[in-house]
Amino acid sequence: MPIFNYDSEIEDILVSMSLSPYLPPKSSVGYGPKMTYSTGSGSIPGAITIYDDNIVFTNSHSLHIYISTPDYLLVDKRVSASLATLVNQYSNILTKLLPVSTQIVYSPGEITTNICSNTCYQGEYIRWATSLNGTLYSPGSYTNLANRQTQRPIKGGISITSTANSTIFNTQGKVGTMGLVCQDSASNALVGLTNNHVVNRDAFYTSQRTYLNPQNEYDLTDISSTVQGNFVYQTGESQPVVPSGPNEIGRVLRYVPIYTSASIAANPLLTNKVDAAMFSLYCTSSNGSQILNFTSSFQQLGLSPTSSMPFATTAEINNLLNSNPELYSSGRTTGVKGSPDTLCPLRFFGMNAFPILYSLQGVSTIAYFSDVISFIKPSESSSYNPSSTGSISVCPFPVWGGDSGSTLIAKISGVFKIIGLVFAGDGIPYRSDINYPVTSTGEPYNVCSTIGYACRIDQVATQLGIKAWTGSVAPIVNNNTITFKTVSGSNSTKILNCSGSNYYQVGLTKNHNIC
Repeated sequence: MPIFNYDSEIEDILVSMSLSPYLPPKSSVGYGPKMTYSTGSGSIPGAITIYDDNIVFTNSHSLHIYISTPDYLLVDKRVSASLATLVNQYSNILTKLLPVSTQIVYSPGEITTNICSNTCYQGEYIRWATSLNGTLYSPGSYTNLANRQTQRPIKGGISITSTANSTIFNTQGKVGTMGLVCQDSASNALVGLTNNHVVNRDAFYTSQRTYLNPQNEYDLTDISSTVQGNFVYQTGESQPVVPSGPNEIGRVLRYVPIYTSASIAANPLLTNKVDAAMFSLYCTSSNGSQILNFTSSFQQLGLSPTSSMPFATTAEINNLLNSNPELYSSGRTTGVKGSPDTLCPLRFFGMNAFPILYSLQGVSTIAYFSDVISFIKPSESSSYNPSSTGSISVCPFPVWGGDSGSTLIAKISGVFKIIGLVFAGDGIPYRSDINYPVTSTGEPYNVCSTIGYACRIDQVATQLGIKAWTGSVAPIVNNNTITFKTVSGSNSTKILNCSGSNYYQVGLTKNHNIC
Protein backbone atom coordinates (compact mmCIF):
# COMPACT_ATOMS: atom_id res chain seq x y z
CA MET A 1 0.00 0.00 0.00
CA PRO A 2 1.53 3.36 -0.97
CA ILE A 3 2.16 6.07 1.56
CA PHE A 4 -0.31 8.94 1.41
CA ASN A 5 1.95 11.94 1.67
CA TYR A 6 0.42 15.19 2.80
CA ASP A 7 2.99 17.93 2.77
CA SER A 8 3.51 21.53 1.64
CA GLU A 9 3.50 20.41 -2.00
CA ILE A 10 -0.01 18.98 -1.77
CA GLU A 11 -1.18 21.91 0.34
CA ASP A 12 0.07 24.32 -2.32
CA ILE A 13 -1.77 22.33 -4.99
CA LEU A 14 -5.04 22.53 -3.04
CA VAL A 15 -4.65 26.28 -2.56
CA SER A 16 -3.88 26.72 -6.26
CA MET A 17 -6.88 24.63 -7.28
CA SER A 18 -9.23 26.42 -4.88
CA LEU A 19 -8.26 29.77 -6.42
CA SER A 20 -8.32 28.54 -10.03
CA PRO A 21 -10.61 30.42 -12.45
CA TYR A 22 -11.64 26.98 -13.75
CA LEU A 23 -13.22 26.00 -10.42
CA PRO A 24 -16.98 26.73 -10.43
CA PRO A 25 -18.55 28.85 -7.66
CA LYS A 26 -19.35 27.07 -4.38
CA SER A 27 -17.05 24.20 -5.32
CA SER A 28 -14.15 22.94 -3.22
CA VAL A 29 -11.11 20.70 -3.49
CA GLY A 30 -9.57 18.03 -1.32
CA TYR A 31 -6.93 15.33 -1.07
CA GLY A 32 -7.48 11.83 0.27
CA PRO A 33 -8.14 8.20 -0.61
CA LYS A 34 -9.72 7.56 -3.99
CA MET A 35 -13.46 7.54 -3.36
CA THR A 36 -15.78 4.59 -3.78
CA TYR A 37 -19.36 4.14 -2.74
CA SER A 38 -21.88 1.46 -1.94
CA THR A 39 -25.60 1.17 -1.33
CA GLY A 40 -25.30 -2.19 0.39
CA SER A 41 -27.80 -3.79 2.73
CA GLY A 42 -28.85 -1.87 5.79
CA SER A 43 -28.50 1.58 4.33
CA ILE A 44 -31.39 4.05 4.46
CA PRO A 45 -33.66 3.60 1.42
CA GLY A 46 -32.66 5.95 -1.36
CA ALA A 47 -29.40 6.85 0.36
CA ILE A 48 -25.88 6.67 -1.02
CA THR A 49 -23.32 5.93 1.64
CA ILE A 50 -19.57 5.57 1.88
CA TYR A 51 -18.70 2.31 3.61
CA ASP A 52 -15.80 2.03 5.99
CA ASP A 53 -14.01 -0.78 4.19
CA ASN A 54 -13.93 1.20 0.94
CA ILE A 55 -12.06 3.95 2.73
CA VAL A 56 -9.77 1.93 4.96
CA PHE A 57 -8.51 -0.27 2.14
CA THR A 58 -8.42 2.18 -0.73
CA ASN A 59 -4.83 1.91 -1.93
CA SER A 60 -4.56 4.97 -4.17
CA HIS A 61 -4.88 8.64 -3.44
CA SER A 62 -6.70 11.33 -5.34
CA LEU A 63 -7.27 15.02 -5.73
CA HIS A 64 -11.01 15.70 -5.35
CA ILE A 65 -13.05 18.45 -6.97
CA TYR A 66 -16.40 18.74 -5.21
CA ILE A 67 -19.08 20.35 -7.37
CA SER A 68 -22.47 21.52 -6.12
CA THR A 69 -24.75 20.99 -9.11
CA PRO A 70 -25.04 18.47 -11.98
CA ASP A 71 -25.51 21.39 -14.36
CA TYR A 72 -21.74 21.77 -14.25
CA LEU A 73 -21.50 18.38 -15.96
CA LEU A 74 -24.68 18.08 -18.00
CA VAL A 75 -26.10 21.45 -18.98
CA ASP A 76 -23.48 24.14 -18.73
CA LYS A 77 -20.91 22.91 -21.23
CA ARG A 78 -18.76 25.99 -20.62
CA VAL A 79 -18.34 25.10 -16.95
CA SER A 80 -17.94 21.44 -17.79
CA ALA A 81 -15.13 22.33 -20.14
CA SER A 82 -13.51 24.43 -17.40
CA LEU A 83 -13.68 21.47 -15.05
CA ALA A 84 -12.11 19.27 -17.69
CA THR A 85 -9.29 21.80 -18.01
CA LEU A 86 -8.80 21.82 -14.24
CA VAL A 87 -8.74 18.01 -14.15
CA ASN A 88 -6.19 17.83 -16.94
CA GLN A 89 -4.08 20.51 -15.31
CA TYR A 90 -3.61 18.52 -12.12
CA SER A 91 -4.03 14.87 -13.14
CA ASN A 92 -0.40 14.36 -14.08
CA ILE A 93 1.16 15.95 -11.00
CA LEU A 94 3.63 13.70 -9.20
CA THR A 95 4.17 13.80 -5.46
CA LYS A 96 6.96 11.74 -3.95
CA LEU A 97 7.16 9.76 -7.23
CA LEU A 98 3.51 8.66 -6.90
CA PRO A 99 0.91 9.60 -9.55
CA VAL A 100 -2.09 11.52 -8.22
CA SER A 101 -5.44 11.02 -9.95
CA THR A 102 -8.15 13.67 -9.99
CA GLN A 103 -11.83 12.93 -9.33
CA ILE A 104 -14.88 15.10 -9.80
CA VAL A 105 -17.34 14.46 -6.99
CA TYR A 106 -20.92 15.56 -7.36
CA SER A 107 -22.45 16.92 -4.12
CA PRO A 108 -26.09 17.59 -4.95
CA GLY A 109 -28.79 19.14 -2.85
CA GLU A 110 -30.86 16.04 -3.56
CA ILE A 111 -29.84 12.53 -4.52
CA THR A 112 -30.14 11.92 -8.25
CA THR A 113 -28.31 9.80 -10.82
CA ASN A 114 -26.37 11.79 -13.37
CA ILE A 115 -24.17 10.90 -16.29
CA CYS A 116 -21.02 12.92 -16.69
CA SER A 117 -20.17 14.44 -20.04
CA ASN A 118 -17.34 12.80 -21.93
CA THR A 119 -15.10 15.79 -21.28
CA CYS A 120 -14.51 14.93 -17.63
CA TYR A 121 -14.27 12.04 -15.20
CA GLN A 122 -17.30 11.71 -12.99
CA GLY A 123 -15.76 10.04 -9.96
CA GLU A 124 -18.10 8.60 -7.37
CA TYR A 125 -20.91 10.03 -5.31
CA ILE A 126 -20.37 10.70 -1.64
CA ARG A 127 -23.50 12.61 -0.61
CA TRP A 128 -26.40 10.91 1.13
CA ALA A 129 -29.70 12.27 2.38
CA THR A 130 -31.88 11.00 5.21
CA SER A 131 -35.31 9.96 3.94
CA LEU A 132 -38.25 9.81 6.35
CA ASN A 133 -41.62 9.45 4.63
CA GLY A 134 -40.26 11.21 1.58
CA THR A 135 -38.92 14.21 3.51
CA LEU A 136 -35.55 15.28 4.83
CA TYR A 137 -35.03 15.59 8.56
CA SER A 138 -32.61 17.62 10.66
CA PRO A 139 -31.50 16.85 14.23
CA GLY A 140 -33.11 19.96 15.69
CA SER A 141 -35.42 18.01 18.01
CA TYR A 142 -32.66 16.20 19.88
CA THR A 143 -33.61 18.40 22.82
CA ASN A 144 -32.58 16.09 25.65
CA LEU A 145 -28.91 15.80 24.78
CA ALA A 146 -26.70 16.41 27.81
CA ASN A 147 -24.57 18.69 25.62
CA ARG A 148 -27.42 21.23 25.53
CA GLN A 149 -28.02 21.27 29.28
CA THR A 150 -26.35 23.42 31.94
CA GLN A 151 -23.16 21.60 32.95
CA ARG A 152 -21.34 22.37 36.19
CA PRO A 153 -18.44 21.91 36.33
CA ILE A 154 -17.95 22.53 32.63
CA LYS A 155 -16.41 20.06 30.18
CA GLY A 156 -15.63 20.10 26.48
CA GLY A 157 -18.56 19.59 24.14
CA ILE A 158 -21.12 21.81 25.87
CA SER A 159 -23.49 24.44 24.49
CA ILE A 160 -22.44 28.09 24.64
CA THR A 161 -23.41 31.47 23.25
CA SER A 162 -21.99 34.97 23.64
CA THR A 163 -23.22 38.51 24.07
CA ALA A 164 -22.38 39.26 20.42
CA ASN A 165 -24.29 36.28 19.03
CA SER A 166 -27.20 36.18 21.46
CA THR A 167 -30.65 37.66 20.92
CA ILE A 168 -29.33 40.99 22.21
CA PHE A 169 -27.65 41.48 18.84
CA ASN A 170 -29.14 38.67 16.76
CA THR A 171 -32.93 38.32 16.87
CA GLN A 172 -32.71 34.55 16.35
CA GLY A 173 -29.80 34.00 18.71
CA LYS A 174 -26.98 31.59 17.94
CA VAL A 175 -25.45 28.68 19.80
CA GLY A 176 -22.24 26.73 19.39
CA THR A 177 -19.90 24.45 21.31
CA MET A 178 -17.06 24.99 23.77
CA GLY A 179 -14.46 22.56 22.46
CA LEU A 180 -12.32 22.22 25.53
CA VAL A 181 -10.55 23.92 28.39
CA CYS A 182 -6.93 24.62 27.45
CA GLN A 183 -4.19 27.03 28.51
CA ASP A 184 -2.94 30.36 27.23
CA SER A 185 0.65 29.68 26.16
CA ALA A 186 2.04 32.92 27.59
CA SER A 187 0.36 33.05 31.01
CA ASN A 188 -0.65 29.38 31.54
CA ALA A 189 -4.12 30.66 32.42
CA LEU A 190 -7.06 28.32 31.81
CA VAL A 191 -9.25 29.43 28.91
CA GLY A 192 -12.15 28.06 26.89
CA LEU A 193 -11.64 27.25 23.19
CA THR A 194 -14.25 27.61 20.45
CA ASN A 195 -14.64 29.05 16.95
CA ASN A 196 -14.31 32.70 16.04
CA HIS A 197 -17.79 32.71 14.50
CA VAL A 198 -19.39 31.08 17.58
CA VAL A 199 -18.66 34.04 19.87
CA ASN A 200 -17.92 36.98 17.55
CA ARG A 201 -19.97 39.03 15.11
CA ASP A 202 -17.19 39.72 12.61
CA ALA A 203 -14.26 37.45 11.86
CA PHE A 204 -12.32 39.63 9.42
CA TYR A 205 -9.20 41.74 9.77
CA THR A 206 -9.95 45.45 10.06
CA SER A 207 -8.08 45.93 6.77
CA GLN A 208 -11.06 44.21 5.10
CA ARG A 209 -13.64 46.53 6.68
CA THR A 210 -14.96 50.08 6.33
CA TYR A 211 -15.62 52.74 8.96
CA LEU A 212 -19.28 52.97 8.04
CA ASN A 213 -20.20 50.27 10.52
CA PRO A 214 -17.39 49.95 13.06
CA GLN A 215 -17.58 46.80 15.19
CA ASN A 216 -15.29 45.18 17.70
CA GLU A 217 -15.44 42.39 20.24
CA TYR A 218 -14.21 44.26 23.32
CA ASP A 219 -16.40 47.26 24.09
CA LEU A 220 -19.53 46.25 22.16
CA THR A 221 -22.68 47.86 23.52
CA ASP A 222 -26.35 47.16 22.88
CA ILE A 223 -28.76 49.90 21.78
CA SER A 224 -29.57 50.82 25.39
CA SER A 225 -25.86 51.03 26.29
CA THR A 226 -26.38 48.60 29.16
CA VAL A 227 -24.25 45.65 28.01
CA GLN A 228 -20.49 46.14 27.87
CA GLY A 229 -18.07 43.54 26.62
CA ASN A 230 -18.47 40.21 24.85
CA PHE A 231 -19.22 37.61 27.52
CA VAL A 232 -19.74 33.85 27.14
CA TYR A 233 -22.74 31.97 28.53
CA GLN A 234 -23.34 28.26 29.28
CA THR A 235 -25.79 26.86 28.46
CA GLY A 236 -26.26 28.75 25.20
CA GLU A 237 -29.86 27.54 24.97
CA SER A 238 -31.14 30.11 27.48
CA GLN A 239 -31.81 33.36 25.64
CA PRO A 240 -31.98 36.28 26.02
CA VAL A 241 -28.79 36.08 28.04
CA VAL A 242 -28.62 37.64 31.50
CA PRO A 243 -25.40 39.65 32.00
CA SER A 244 -23.65 38.68 35.25
CA GLY A 245 -26.23 35.91 35.72
CA PRO A 246 -25.49 32.28 36.61
CA ASN A 247 -24.98 31.29 32.94
CA GLU A 248 -22.12 33.76 32.41
CA ILE A 249 -18.85 31.80 32.54
CA GLY A 250 -16.22 34.11 31.01
CA ARG A 251 -15.29 36.81 28.51
CA VAL A 252 -13.95 36.65 24.94
CA LEU A 253 -10.23 37.43 25.02
CA ARG A 254 -8.94 37.05 21.47
CA TYR A 255 -9.48 35.32 18.14
CA VAL A 256 -7.73 34.62 14.85
CA PRO A 257 -8.91 37.15 12.22
CA ILE A 258 -9.45 36.00 8.63
CA TYR A 259 -9.05 37.36 5.10
CA THR A 260 -11.69 37.72 2.41
CA SER A 261 -11.37 35.62 -0.74
CA ALA A 262 -10.69 38.79 -2.74
CA SER A 263 -7.65 39.54 -0.59
CA ILE A 264 -6.33 35.99 -0.99
CA ALA A 265 -6.89 36.03 -4.76
CA ALA A 266 -4.89 39.26 -4.93
CA ASN A 267 -2.16 37.84 -2.69
CA PRO A 268 -2.05 34.01 -2.53
CA LEU A 269 0.54 34.25 0.25
CA LEU A 270 -2.34 35.21 2.53
CA THR A 271 -4.27 32.24 3.83
CA ASN A 272 -7.01 31.23 6.25
CA LYS A 273 -6.39 28.03 8.19
CA VAL A 274 -7.98 28.73 11.55
CA ASP A 275 -11.42 29.68 12.84
CA ALA A 276 -10.75 29.93 16.57
CA ALA A 277 -11.28 32.10 19.63
CA MET A 278 -10.48 31.85 23.31
CA PHE A 279 -12.33 33.18 26.33
CA SER A 280 -11.57 33.58 30.02
CA LEU A 281 -13.22 31.31 32.58
CA TYR A 282 -14.58 32.05 36.03
CA CYS A 283 -14.04 29.65 38.93
CA THR A 284 -17.64 29.95 40.06
CA SER A 285 -20.84 31.47 38.69
CA SER A 286 -22.85 34.27 40.27
CA ASN A 287 -25.01 31.73 42.13
CA GLY A 288 -21.96 29.98 43.58
CA SER A 289 -21.94 26.87 41.36
CA GLN A 290 -18.52 25.53 40.40
CA ILE A 291 -17.55 26.30 36.79
CA LEU A 292 -14.01 24.91 36.75
CA ASN A 293 -12.86 21.65 38.28
CA PHE A 294 -9.20 20.61 38.16
CA THR A 295 -10.04 16.90 38.00
CA SER A 296 -12.77 16.86 35.35
CA SER A 297 -12.97 20.08 33.29
CA PHE A 298 -10.34 18.82 30.84
CA GLN A 299 -12.65 15.93 29.86
CA GLN A 300 -15.12 15.70 26.97
CA LEU A 301 -18.79 15.33 27.88
CA GLY A 302 -19.97 11.79 27.16
CA LEU A 303 -16.60 10.38 26.03
CA SER A 304 -14.70 7.80 28.07
CA PRO A 305 -11.18 9.32 28.40
CA THR A 306 -10.92 10.72 31.93
CA SER A 307 -7.40 12.12 31.72
CA SER A 308 -6.18 15.21 29.91
CA MET A 309 -5.49 14.83 26.20
CA PRO A 310 -2.40 16.23 24.44
CA PHE A 311 -2.51 18.01 21.09
CA ALA A 312 -1.45 15.86 18.14
CA THR A 313 1.81 16.85 16.48
CA THR A 314 2.10 18.18 12.94
CA ALA A 315 3.63 14.88 11.81
CA GLU A 316 0.79 12.88 13.39
CA ILE A 317 -1.85 15.01 11.65
CA ASN A 318 -0.06 14.77 8.31
CA ASN A 319 0.00 10.99 8.71
CA LEU A 320 -3.74 10.57 9.33
CA LEU A 321 -4.27 9.23 5.81
CA ASN A 322 -2.01 6.32 6.68
CA SER A 323 -2.88 5.70 10.32
CA ASN A 324 -6.62 6.14 9.62
CA PRO A 325 -7.67 6.17 13.29
CA GLU A 326 -11.25 6.22 14.44
CA LEU A 327 -12.30 9.71 15.46
CA TYR A 328 -14.34 11.08 18.35
CA SER A 329 -16.19 14.30 19.06
CA SER A 330 -18.78 15.77 21.40
CA GLY A 331 -20.88 18.66 20.09
CA ARG A 332 -23.89 20.71 21.07
CA THR A 333 -26.22 19.54 18.29
CA THR A 334 -25.37 15.94 17.40
CA GLY A 335 -23.97 14.99 20.80
CA VAL A 336 -21.32 12.34 21.33
CA LYS A 337 -19.81 10.56 18.33
CA GLY A 338 -17.22 7.79 18.04
CA SER A 339 -17.23 4.07 18.83
CA PRO A 340 -17.17 2.25 21.15
CA ASP A 341 -18.67 5.01 23.28
CA THR A 342 -21.54 5.57 20.83
CA LEU A 343 -23.16 4.07 17.76
CA CYS A 344 -21.86 6.89 15.59
CA PRO A 345 -18.39 6.12 14.17
CA LEU A 346 -16.26 8.83 12.58
CA ARG A 347 -13.28 8.55 10.25
CA PHE A 348 -10.67 10.83 8.76
CA PHE A 349 -11.47 11.61 5.12
CA GLY A 350 -8.75 13.90 3.79
CA MET A 351 -7.36 17.44 3.70
CA ASN A 352 -9.36 20.18 2.01
CA ALA A 353 -9.43 23.75 0.71
CA PHE A 354 -12.75 25.46 0.09
CA PRO A 355 -14.71 28.74 0.15
CA ILE A 356 -17.11 29.46 3.00
CA LEU A 357 -19.34 32.42 3.89
CA TYR A 358 -18.63 34.64 6.93
CA SER A 359 -20.28 37.84 8.05
CA LEU A 360 -18.29 40.94 7.12
CA GLN A 361 -19.97 43.92 8.78
CA GLY A 362 -23.29 42.15 8.46
CA VAL A 363 -22.81 41.01 4.82
CA SER A 364 -22.15 37.34 3.94
CA THR A 365 -18.70 37.31 2.35
CA ILE A 366 -16.63 34.46 0.89
CA ALA A 367 -13.42 33.46 2.62
CA TYR A 368 -11.14 30.65 1.42
CA PHE A 369 -9.82 28.12 3.94
CA SER A 370 -7.02 25.65 3.27
CA ASP A 371 -5.12 22.87 5.10
CA VAL A 372 -8.38 21.77 6.74
CA ILE A 373 -9.18 18.28 8.07
CA SER A 374 -12.28 16.62 6.60
CA PHE A 375 -14.06 13.76 8.35
CA ILE A 376 -17.15 11.62 7.78
CA LYS A 377 -19.50 9.19 9.45
CA PRO A 378 -18.53 6.26 7.24
CA SER A 379 -21.25 3.64 7.50
CA GLU A 380 -24.98 3.17 7.81
CA SER A 381 -26.97 0.32 9.28
CA SER A 382 -30.32 -0.12 10.94
CA SER A 383 -28.62 0.69 14.25
CA TYR A 384 -27.85 4.21 13.07
CA ASN A 385 -31.18 5.12 11.47
CA PRO A 386 -32.43 8.52 12.61
CA SER A 387 -35.86 8.90 14.13
CA SER A 388 -38.13 11.89 14.38
CA THR A 389 -39.59 10.89 17.74
CA GLY A 390 -38.27 10.96 21.27
CA SER A 391 -34.77 11.45 22.61
CA ILE A 392 -32.13 10.02 20.26
CA SER A 393 -28.78 8.62 21.39
CA VAL A 394 -27.48 7.81 17.89
CA CYS A 395 -26.61 10.25 15.14
CA PRO A 396 -26.88 10.09 11.35
CA PHE A 397 -24.56 13.06 10.79
CA PRO A 398 -20.84 13.73 11.39
CA VAL A 399 -21.61 17.39 12.16
CA TRP A 400 -24.46 19.89 12.17
CA GLY A 401 -25.01 23.56 12.89
CA GLY A 402 -24.29 24.23 16.56
CA ASP A 403 -21.44 21.68 16.66
CA SER A 404 -19.04 24.47 15.63
CA GLY A 405 -16.28 24.78 18.19
CA SER A 406 -16.22 21.11 19.21
CA THR A 407 -12.95 19.21 19.26
CA LEU A 408 -12.01 16.36 16.93
CA ILE A 409 -10.12 13.57 18.70
CA ALA A 410 -8.15 10.56 17.45
CA LYS A 411 -6.59 7.58 19.19
CA ILE A 412 -3.01 7.63 17.93
CA SER A 413 -0.63 4.88 19.03
CA GLY A 414 -2.96 4.06 21.90
CA VAL A 415 -3.24 7.65 23.14
CA PHE A 416 -6.30 9.88 22.74
CA LYS A 417 -5.13 13.15 21.16
CA ILE A 418 -6.88 16.30 19.98
CA ILE A 419 -6.35 16.73 16.24
CA GLY A 420 -8.75 19.53 15.28
CA LEU A 421 -11.35 22.17 16.06
CA VAL A 422 -14.62 21.57 14.17
CA PHE A 423 -15.95 24.64 12.34
CA ALA A 424 -18.00 23.66 9.25
CA GLY A 425 -19.97 21.01 7.39
CA ASP A 426 -21.39 20.56 3.91
CA GLY A 427 -25.11 20.42 4.82
CA ILE A 428 -27.37 22.96 3.13
CA PRO A 429 -31.08 23.93 3.42
CA TYR A 430 -33.35 21.66 1.44
CA ARG A 431 -34.19 23.22 -1.96
CA SER A 432 -34.22 26.70 -0.51
CA ASP A 433 -34.18 28.13 -4.04
CA ILE A 434 -37.62 26.65 -4.78
CA ASN A 435 -39.36 26.08 -1.46
CA TYR A 436 -38.47 25.87 2.18
CA PRO A 437 -40.45 23.11 3.89
CA VAL A 438 -40.24 23.01 7.69
CA THR A 439 -40.71 20.43 10.42
CA SER A 440 -43.62 20.48 12.86
CA THR A 441 -41.49 22.66 15.12
CA GLY A 442 -40.83 25.20 12.37
CA GLU A 443 -37.26 24.14 11.54
CA PRO A 444 -36.16 23.73 7.91
CA TYR A 445 -35.54 20.29 6.51
CA ASN A 446 -31.92 19.93 5.48
CA VAL A 447 -29.66 17.82 3.38
CA CYS A 448 -27.40 15.89 5.71
CA SER A 449 -23.90 17.14 6.40
CA THR A 450 -21.96 14.16 5.13
CA ILE A 451 -18.57 15.82 5.53
CA GLY A 452 -17.35 17.72 8.58
CA TYR A 453 -14.42 20.12 8.58
CA ALA A 454 -11.98 20.91 11.38
CA CYS A 455 -9.06 23.31 11.69
CA ARG A 456 -5.83 21.49 12.51
CA ILE A 457 -5.03 21.79 16.20
CA ASP A 458 -1.34 22.51 15.50
CA GLN A 459 -2.39 25.55 13.46
CA VAL A 460 -4.92 26.59 16.12
CA ALA A 461 -2.30 26.35 18.86
CA THR A 462 0.25 28.38 16.91
CA GLN A 463 -2.06 31.11 15.61
CA LEU A 464 -4.18 31.54 18.75
CA GLY A 465 -1.38 31.05 21.28
CA ILE A 466 -2.71 28.10 23.27
CA LYS A 467 -1.49 24.73 24.53
CA ALA A 468 -3.11 21.59 25.88
CA TRP A 469 -4.01 21.58 29.56
CA THR A 470 -2.19 18.77 31.35
CA GLY A 471 -4.72 18.73 34.20
CA SER A 472 -2.40 20.37 36.70
CA VAL A 473 -3.43 23.36 38.80
CA ALA A 474 -3.34 26.55 36.72
CA PRO A 475 -4.37 30.20 37.16
CA ILE A 476 -7.42 31.89 35.66
CA VAL A 477 -7.67 35.28 33.95
CA ASN A 478 -8.42 38.30 36.12
CA ASN A 479 -10.90 40.13 33.89
CA ASN A 480 -10.13 43.41 35.68
CA THR A 481 -6.62 43.33 34.20
CA ILE A 482 -7.78 43.19 30.57
CA THR A 483 -6.74 46.39 28.79
CA PHE A 484 -7.71 47.84 25.43
CA LYS A 485 -5.45 49.90 23.13
CA THR A 486 -6.18 51.58 19.81
CA VAL A 487 -4.20 52.64 16.75
CA SER A 488 -5.15 54.88 13.87
CA GLY A 489 -6.41 53.26 10.70
CA SER A 490 -7.22 49.66 9.85
CA ASN A 491 -4.63 46.95 9.24
CA SER A 492 -3.82 43.26 9.02
CA THR A 493 -1.61 43.17 12.10
CA LYS A 494 -2.88 40.39 14.34
CA ILE A 495 -0.58 41.11 17.31
CA LEU A 496 0.50 44.63 18.27
CA ASN A 497 3.31 45.20 20.75
CA CYS A 498 2.58 48.28 22.82
CA SER A 499 4.96 49.29 25.64
CA GLY A 500 6.27 45.74 25.88
CA SER A 501 2.86 44.03 25.99
CA ASN A 502 1.11 42.15 23.18
CA TYR A 503 -2.39 43.17 22.11
CA TYR A 504 -4.61 41.18 19.75
CA GLN A 505 -6.76 42.70 17.03
CA VAL A 506 -10.46 42.76 17.96
CA GLY A 507 -12.02 45.12 15.41
CA LEU A 508 -12.86 48.78 14.84
CA THR A 509 -13.94 51.28 17.48
CA LYS A 510 -14.73 54.95 18.02
CA ASN A 511 -13.53 54.78 21.64
CA HIS A 512 -9.85 55.59 21.70
CA ASN A 513 -7.04 54.61 24.06
CA ILE A 514 -4.03 55.28 21.86
CA CYS A 515 -1.04 52.95 22.15
